[in-house]
Amino acid sequence: MNKAVWLLVALSIASGAAHAQSGLEEILVTGTKVEDTHIPATSLKRQADFLLLQVEISNDSRDYKIRRDEIYATLRAVLAAAERDHAIELSVIREDNIVLPLKLEDTTLNFQNNGVGGTLETTISIKTPIGSGASDGATPIAKLKNFVSSIKPAGRTTLDEGEETQVSVVNIAQYRDPVIQLFANDVKKVTTALGGDYRVVIRGLDQPIQWIRSGTLDVTIFVPYKYDIVPTSISSYSPAYRTSED
Repeated sequence: MNKAVWLLVALSIASGAAHAQSGLEEILVTGTKVEDTHIPATSLKRQADFLLLQVEISNDSRDYKIRRDEIYATLRAVLAAAERDHAIELSVIREDNIVLPLKLEDTTLNFQNNGVGGTLETTISIKTPIGSGASDGATPIAKLKNFVSSIKPAGRTTLDEGEETQVSVVNIAQYRDPVIQLFANDVKKVTTALGGDYRVVIRGLDQPIQWIRSGTLDVTIFVPYKYDIVPTSISSYSPAYRTSED
C-alpha cells in the first residue's frame, strides 16, 4: 500500500480519538444503534462483557409511602443478595444507553407513579459477566433468572423479568484502533493484488465507532467506512465526478 493510503489511515485513527466514547463507560449494545447503516466487511466481532436482564419492580399498595418503602426494602434485599453472589451486579440504564451501578437514591432510580391508589414502579438490570469460554447464553441466562427468583420481595412488591436479555461492553472506544487495523490490512491486500496502477480513496474513517448486537453473547464493532479503487491515472476523484489527466 502506498504512503498516501497509510497517511490517510493514520490521520483517521488520530481524528477518531476525538469522537470515541470516553473513559471506561459501559455501553448497552442494541440493534438500533446502526439502523440503516452500512456494516463493512472488516468489522470486529467479539464477545460482550456482560449479559443483562431487566427487572421491573412494582408495588400497588394504596398508600404512596408504603409503596415506596416496600420497593426500597426489596431493593435492599436485592443488593444484599448480589453482595453474597460475586457473579451478579446490579445496574440502571440511562436513556443514552450508559450502564450505571445501582444506588439507592433518586438520582439513579427512575420511579413512575400511576397516581393515588395506583402503582409505583422502577426498572433495574441484573447483570453477570460473560466468561471467555461461554459458548451460548444458556448458563448466564439461567444464572440471572435464578437470582431473580431467589429474591423475596417486601409486602406487595413484585419483580417481573424482561422477556429478552441485553448485552453491554466496557470501554468500547478501545476497539477503534483494532478495527482500523483490520481495514488497513484489507486495503493492503487489495492494492497488492491489483498492483501499482490503482489507488484507494477512503471515506468515513473519521466517524465514531459503531456497534450492534450479533447473537446472544456477541457484538459487532465497526467504523462505517467506504473506499473506492481507482486508476492512478485519475488525478482527482469523488463519488460524484472524476477528472483525468488524459
